[in-house]
Amino acid sequence: MKSIITIAQYDLLRSVKERESFLIGLLMPALMMLLLGLAQSNNSATIYIDVVDNDHSDLSRRLVALYQEQMSGEDASFVICPYDGGAPDGCGLPETITSSTANDRLENIESSGLLVIPAGFGDALKAGEDAAVEYRRSGDLNAPTLAEQQIQSVLSQMNGSLAIARVTLDTLPADQHDAAFDIVLDRADAAWQQRPVAVQTEATTEDATTNGFNQSGPGMALMFVFIFVLNAATMLVADREIGTLQRLYTLPMGKWHIIAGKLLGRYLFGVLQFTILIVVGTMMGVEWGSNVPGIVLIVIVFTFTSTALGLLLATLVKTSAQAGNIALLMGLTLAPLGGAWWPMEIVPNFMQIVGHLSPIAWGMDAFGELMYYGGGVIDILPQMGALLLMGAIFFALGVRSFRYE
Repeated sequence: MKSIITIAQYDLLRSVKERESFLIGLLMPALMMLLLGLAQSNNSATIYIDVVDNDHSDLSRRLVALYQEQMSGEDASFVICPYDGGAPDGCGLPETITSSTANDRLENIESSGLLVIPAGFGDALKAGEDAAVEYRRSGDLNAPTLAEQQIQSVLSQMNGSLAIARVTLDTLPADQHDAAFDIVLDRADAAWQQRPVAVQTEATTEDATTNGFNQSGPGMALMFVFIFVLNAATMLVADREIGTLQRLYTLPMGKWHIIAGKLLGRYLFGVLQFTILIVVGTMMGVEWGSNVPGIVLIVIVFTFTSTALGLLLATLVKTSAQAGNIALLMGLTLAPLGGAWWPMEIVPNFMQIVGHLSPIAWGMDAFGELMYYGGGVIDILPQMGALLLMGAIFFALGVRSFRYE
């Protein structure tokens, strides 16, 4: 056992001291995690919607007011920027507004959407005619869809109030319509505020947060550890190519002690890499969960499975170049397949089943239990069991097929 630890310690220190291993295995993944965190933390979650009122009627102002009221009831994600005054400072509207200002802001993605109320909007509605507003959206993928949903909600409320007003006015003499219109519409709007049915939303746990970095942070950590530890195959094959293993075999210890020591050294380097990535991710806002033993268990078990797969890969290749290329290809294939690049929930069911052929999928599931559902060690035992089973199979096949010479 002492000989295994001695070889592992030597290989670990050599990996840390070697410039290539330090740069590719430790520094580059940490920098990638840092840059990704900075990029996502600088992304503003605020969605600005510009409003151009070309009608300036009571009904157009009512629409804008309803829109602002709707947004004030939401979180701070949506900000309405009316061009005729009263826009919040965060809108960033220029002092001089021209006819092209709104379109320019939309094209430059300074705003996510533009609502244009045409002239004659109010007169048409008072006359019982239909009127249309124009909504333009930016090329951003998510924000315009959310903004359009909010606009549709406001328009549905206003259409309902107008429908009630028209039905009510039909019961009155025609000469009273103009005088009663605003009164009836006010009462209809007030009725909208008294909603007998409400939706009560509860989170799965009090602290569950699903920001983008909580998905990409663990995925990046698992991917980098998987790729680098998988390169244990490259190390073993390279040592065999240059005769290092053959010289070590002359020492008074069993051959399996030497292989076990080298694998243990690569395993410990993977644990070190994983730990650094977790620390950097925490600094950048990744919420790994509050159950530290669960996080430690994932690190230990996932790194073991990756190391065992590296041993198996070493038995299937002839040269260290082949091992390195295949390790990289496997990492870049199994990472997205296992949900490191995007949530598994967005892919079809059969792809979720196929994806769990990747150890990374089980690692992502385990982190999900800790991060989103407040789970502990007991909750991630099924995922850890799957990883241990994979690791045991990889290790058994690798030991059986490994060529010492």
